[in-house]
Amino acid sequence: MDESLLYVVVYSFKFSKSYWKLEEKEKRHVLQSASLVFSDIRKKMNHLKLYTCSRHDADILFWGSAKGAEGVQLLKHSIQESLGEFGHLSYSLISIYEASPYLHKGKQPENVFGQDPLKHFVAYPMSKTPEWYLIPYDERKKIMEEHIRMATTNPENEGIRSFTTYSFGLGDQEFVVMYEVDDLIKWSHVTGKLREATARKWIIKEEPIFVGNYIDSLIESTLFEMRDRKVVS
Repeated sequence: MDESLLYVVVYSFKFSKSYWKLEEKEKRHVLQSASLVFSDIRKKMNHLKLYTCSRHDADILFWGSAKGAEGVQLLKHSIQESLGEFGHLSYSLISIYEASPYLHKGKQPENVFGQDPLKHFVAYPMSKTPEWYLIPYDERKKIMEEHIRMATTNPENEGIRSFTTYSFGLGDQEFVVMYEVDDLIKWSHVTGKLREATARKWIIKEEPIFVGNYIDSLIESTLFEMRDRKVVS
């Protein structure tokens, strides 16, 4: 096993209709069981963070990394088993985190994801045209340097964490770029400005994009529901 890289995964789960029909107490019981599994698996992985999701086809997101593919597979199977009939896997993104060919070496991979979580998480898959890979490396490097410079010098980019991972032959996309942000508006502004980068000419796919709000435990997701009901009443 290559110790210089990490397997990275994003799993989205959607609660079933039968879950939403449960009483609040029963929902909490389901999530307590899943939370125990989550806490146990978290100890066995390099990192694991949990989010509620804003997409129509996902309710919760798990973002994790491990030094072996078995670790990320264990996460999927364990969460699915703990949710049982009350939730199903709606989408998955698997990729590899390693040094970028366009950047100098930075932190060791196992330390990259260990920072305290920010408020939001974005999983951004993408692919490029076949023509991109036929461009000489030095020219590609200049194009990517422009893209990186536009992002890092944007005042609204301050505090945004970016992680580029590679999924050639592993998924339906070639890259999964992952972000941790505290302000989704600033993140959207930076992303919009990057549409002006030369590298955009070779991008052909950027979907589905997942946006999550950090929670420390699955139990927190029911607290939002109860709080909303009190406001309405």
